[in-house]
Amino acid sequence: MIGILIFAVDARLRHTLEQLPRKDPAITIVGIADDQPSLVRLAERSHVDVVLTQKLPTVKQIADWRIRHDNTAWVFFLDPADRRAALDALGAGASAISPPSADLGEIVATIRMVAEGLVVFPQQLLAALLSRAEISNGQLHEADEDHRPRLSKREIAVLTAMTDGLSNKEIARRLEISFHTVKFHVASILEKLEVETRTEAVFKAAQLGIVML
Repeated sequence: MIGILIFAVDARLRHTLEQLPRKDPAITIVGIADDQPSLVRLAERSHVDVVLTQKLPTVKQIADWRIRHDNTAWVFFLDPADRRAALDALGAGASAISPPSADLGEIVATIRMVAEGLVVFPQQLLAALLSRAEISNGQLHEADEDHRPRLSKREIAVLTAMTDGLSNKEIARRLEISFHTVKFHVASILEKLEVETRTEAVFKAAQLGIVML
């Protein structure tokens, strides 16, 4: 089962999201919250795999959440044309950005992918992310190609697999190494790239020319 928590969405989108269990019985709604305290209380009482929201949390709120629920994926329903909001969501650790007009089938597919550790972004957002910019704490800075982090050959192989959207288990099978070894390399990659999420690592590596999307 995939436990989802609906947070701070408008009435129309909420009505759509409430239909998700009918579309896919493997999805269960563990709660609906309109404010941060309610979100935290619901998450403390139930296992949450995915949070669905239209509201961008603050950096502090995300940091506090990760301390308690590090494996939760966040899906933001935003207008893909709103580049600033999309980049802010990515900086906050979004696993997916979906248009509020997405239908049930598209939302189910997104939930299933992020629950497996994959990332999902609209094509038009990728163009913005591949511009010469570096995302750090939700802000944009010019990237410096002369200061590329030094990654080992194995780390580059893991990073390439991450770029292909593979989960840690899938990377382990592809590279014929253990799951725990993959986790070690992923942690090292995040540290060397000075990012907090796999999503940020992939796009920063692409910006620096280490991998190709």
